[in-house]
Amino acid sequence: MRELLNTLVAMFSPLPAIALLPLAMLWFGPGERSLLVVLVHAVLWPFALAVLSGFDGVPETQRLVGRNYGLRGWSYVLHIHILAALPSILYGLKIGWAFVWRALTAAELVFGVSSSAGGLGWFIFRNRNELYTDKVFAGLAMVIIIGILVEGVAFRLLEKVTVRRWGMQR
Repeated sequence: MRELLNTLVAMFSPLPAIALLPLAMLWFGPGERSLLVVLVHAVLWPFALAVLSGFDGVPETQRLVGRNYGLRGWSYVLHIHILAALPSILYGLKIGWAFVWRALTAAELVFGVSSSAGGLGWFIFRNRNELYTDKVFAGLAMVIIIGILVEGVAFRLLEKVTVRRWGMQR
């Protein structure tokens, strides 16, 4: 399983998510379904790589303790691997969030996937076409502000109540 995942990550991780959008739009039509395919691609590979490296980093002592307590199957994975790999899993989520945010903005900006309802990328694109530089900068500032809020507030809070609280990370 590990070799298959490494091969898939090596194949698909270098492929920019936005490059899949034309194909997804052909298969699923313009709209949310094709956008969802692109976003899943954007988050899946960095997250899978972080989880895999987190699982590989679980100390053998912890693995043996879990086996000595009689943990098997999903109970073993949950109580030993996932908890020990939690800092890596959260790191993978942070990286995945950054990739998804960029892919979403780029998809709206380049293709106007959700142009009927609009989004920040579409807002930037539309105002660029109408030469409203101030609105383009406002849209870019909102992309940055939302990114900072998610990184600085949501992920910091998540880390505080989990890995930092348990002493797994400073």
